[in-house]
Amino acid sequence: MTSITKHEPRRIGGSLLVALICLAAWALYTAIAMRDPLKLMLEWEVLAVFARPETHGWYRAVIVMVGCDVLTGMFIVAGTGWLGLLAWRKSPRFTTHVQAWLLGIVVLRTIAYLLGDNITHAIGIDIAIPYDGFIQAVVAAALGIPYFRLSRRVRETFVDA
Repeated sequence: MTSITKHEPRRIGGSLLVALICLAAWALYTAIAMRDPLKLMLEWEVLAVFARPETHGWYRAVIVMVGCDVLTGMFIVAGTGWLGLLAWRKSPRFTTHVQAWLLGIVVLRTIAYLLGDNITHAIGIDIAIPYDGFIQAVVAAALGIPYFRLSRRVRETFVDA
């Protein structure tokens, strides 16, 4: 007869702690960077101009791109809160959720960039579309997904207890 022993989860430390601090710093940076675009999106006068038929196409393009950036930023900040809760509880779902979250950010940033590029070509005005958020998302996913998938420390920390 074999006995099944349950493994005690390891403490969060080492490179896992560094990775979690980096994710938290990224969320804090995103929350701070969202301040001005969110303020712009909540101005009723700006939204009233957006709805007028005589509004120029470049104005609408900028508002749509800022809106996509705000939605992605909210996804990053809210996702970090959820992941923080899972990490605090050392839930075995954490590894799957963090990988899906990182991939979701890349998808959202890609859609926002392609949408902005398509809109600027449609209106015929060359608007510089920033791609720093896209680069951040790709780098975070390229480093984070393999780490959270393959790390022994992560597997030993987030196990079914």
